Amino acid sequence: MDEYPYKRRPSTAELVIAAQSEDRTAFAELVRRYERVVASTAWSVLHDFHAAQDVAQDSFVIAFRQLGTLRNARTFGPWLLALTRREAVRRRRRSPVTVSIDAVAETAIATITPAWHQEYESLVGAIGRLPDHEREVVVFHYLDGYSAREMAELTGRPVGTVTKQLSRAIRRLRRWLVKVPK
Repeated sequence: MDEYPYKRRPSTAELVIAAQSEDRTAFAELVRRYERVVASTAWSVLHDFHAAQDVAQDSFVIAFRQLGTLRNARTFGPWLLALTRREAVRRRRRSPVTVSIDAVAETAIATITPAWHQEYESLVGAIGRLPDHEREVVVFHYLDGYSAREMAELTGRPVGTVTKQLSRAIRRLRRWLVKVPK
């Protein structure tokens, strides 16, 4: 966070208020904080990496344009993710034909072992099957490295709720993915 001009890490609400005052650096930090979970949210609807990336980008553009309509800066995370889901559903309705990521990335993953690729696909598929609220906290925690307190701020939920959602998601993923020896 060295590039941000504040001495301490600003809260999401502080960034939203600054961005509403046309501070582009603040909005850029919001994009950095939310880019993975927004893309993950879009992917959960579309199941297409490139389409999800397009929807994520479109969602941030829409959010930037509509930021002035957000009344409570603390609700930015849920507001942005709802906007993303809506955009992903619109995209799916407009172009229901998708290309498998396997077809697109086959040459890029030629050096990866089949066992690793299978485990990766299983994990990504399982994360995609999680309920939205659980998938969000898994992405925030394991991909972005956010603490429970930070996730609570980003999602607008109490810390206890976030930790419970994360623990339920982990239990669910273990149940789906861990092979019990016979």
